[in-house]
Amino acid sequence: MSGPRVLVTYGSRHGSTAEIAAAIAGVLRDGKLATDLAPASDVADVASYDVVVVGSAVYLLRWHPDVVAFLGAHERALAARVVWLFESGPLDDRPETRRRDLPPRVAAIADRTGIRGRVTFGGRLRPSAEGVLEQLMTAGGLARDYREWDLIRAWARQIADDDPANVLRLLAPTRRTRPTGDDRRLPAERIRGTTVPTAAIRRPLLQTT
Repeated sequence: MSGPRVLVTYGSRHGSTAEIAAAIAGVLRDGKLATDLAPASDVADVASYDVVVVGSAVYLLRWHPDVVAFLGAHERALAARVVWLFESGPLDDRPETRRRDLPPRVAAIADRTGIRGRVTFGGRLRPSAEGVLEQLMTAGGLARDYREWDLIRAWARQIADDDPANVLRLLAPTRRTRPTGDDRRLPAERIRGTTVPTAAIRRPLLQTT
């Protein structure tokens, strides 16, 4: 494999976000990109990667603590790399539903490091999930899989199709030129070169797995 090396890392509460991360890594590998997949808690260093894809489960509007810790620990290094973010958790399949902002600490890190793109995917709630809130939502009829695999794979293909020469140009000469102004935070509808209808990936962040 040639071109940029990619790390896909994630924090998952009940396994759903881990499965999304694995699907993204699979698309990147199919695109001939050297790609590693690892939980955020297992990543000690990002120095060997050019592109980092970071995914988090969202629970009660909060990102997974392992992912927040990863972003904080590697903020300086991430600012010198091309970074993509995804979050998983909304239990809703209505495309018109609005998307919430990132949690404040995550938003601040994303603003300082600059991100190439960000997206929100639906989550999954199993009827057998433990926890008072989970059982209340199950009783409310929300227990199902809301993940849209076609959209997930389409988003991953955006990363795979990102011109390697362009990625390496973004990283030179100081590994990355930090964006300025409004380009520091790119909401889903401003992902460069997107082919995914952004209305179809907006969800309320209610619960994740």
